Amino acid sequence: MRANMTGRLAGAGIAFLCSTCIANAAEVKVLTAGALQVAMRSLAADFEKQTGNHVTIMPTNPALVEKELAAANYDVIAAATPTIAEFDESGRLQAGTRNVIARTGIGIAIKQGAPKPDLSTVTAFKKAVHDAKSVVYSDPSTPNASGPNTQHILTNAGLLDEVKKKGKQEGLAQGREAIAKGEFDMGFFNVSEALAPGVELAGPVPAALQQYIVYDAAVLKAAPDKDAGAAFVKFISSRAAGANWKAAGLDQLNPH
Repeated sequence: MRANMTGRLAGAGIAFLCSTCIANAAEVKVLTAGALQVAMRSLAADFEKQTGNHVTIMPTNPALVEKELAAANYDVIAAATPTIAEFDESGRLQAGTRNVIARTGIGIAIKQGAPKPDLSTVTAFKKAVHDAKSVVYSDPSTPNASGPNTQHILTNAGLLDEVKKKGKQEGLAQGREAIAKGEFDMGFFNVSEALAPGVELAGPVPAALQQYIVYDAAVLKAAPDKDAGAAFVKFISSRAAGANWKAAGLDQLNPH
């Protein structure tokens, strides 16, 4: 009888502790702009398992960051370095929480199952683009997106005029859908955004031509839960997060 009573009390104690942990769990709201969505969702899932804190990831277009911040309260912002630098200079970040987290380069997307072009050298890359009958890419006037970097790459490779003649500017979703339908032979997208239903990554642009977007993360000064936000930024900046970044097509920077 005493053993049964002890067991019941122990079980009740564990249940109480679990309910207390759930009740005390924090919610971290993260606004992420650009090519970070896949990586951030994976990192958030691991962070939740380790801490019990729930993470809500809100992806947005880089041009809509201000609109999203005005519409809701967030604890953490993760975006391209120029955007985070502006927030830092204007005093909207919690001091000491800004970290460089990752970067992504430009890759070539093709229809799933199509022959992969040779991208191993600059010469091979130029031939692959030359041989493509149609190319899709993002608007180069959009800040902190793949378009400006694609334009730099094509300019440096001497291919910009040729691609303009047989290419079309489209948004990310529309461009990938068009490739999946076979309407374009290839597309220039961030490596971390090249995968989609019916679309696969042929490979990255050769290193000699590559252009990167670098991303930072920081806790917002107006964050409802600064401590939980800081813990999340620390987690995604840790060496333990490296596999998540790599799997999502990004290179982790300055892990600690």
